Amino acid sequence: MTDNEVLDGLLCRMKFGEEKAFEELYGMTSRKVFAYLLSIVGNYHSAQDLTQDTFIKVRQNVDKYQSGNAFAWIMQIAKNTAYNEINKRKRVIPTDFGERDKTGSYRIDESNVPVLELIGTRLEETDRKIVLMHLSGGFKHREIASDLGIPLGTVLWRYNKAIKTLQKIIKEEYGL
Repeated sequence: MTDNEVLDGLLCRMKFGEEKAFEELYGMTSRKVFAYLLSIVGNYHSAQDLTQDTFIKVRQNVDKYQSGNAFAWIMQIAKNTAYNEINKRKRVIPTDFGERDKTGSYRIDESNVPVLELIGTRLEETDRKIVLMHLSGGFKHREIASDLGIPLGTVLWRYNKAIKTLQKIIKEEYGL
């Protein structure tokens, strides 16, 4: 049984009110949903919030799900949730004139290198998505290629180039 068939079955069980099915669905997909949202919004904390919002919407709309590609259905909800939030933020006028943290303060180790900030500010958008989807979400390169609609070879090349770029920046700017 494929992962998609399992997810399809879980969504069908959720329609009948099975709480355990939702827990299993969340466990199987939340990490990938988070990584995808992180690649869109570029902010760790916003991606966490949007992940929760996504699963609330999945739960609220499970009755509308028709058997098919369950993972694609969940990811579409995530994408819509992210872009709705981005559009809503564009309409809000900020009143706090202090310095804004655009990428969160996530650090990958004790060296205090702001890795997420570097990924968010120093990589091209496509490279950022590829790196975040692979490292944070555990997506395989072929899954990333399929999701982004670019050839697998290009994904592999861009991923390796992005990692080398980050390593060079960290070495030059942080001496590591």
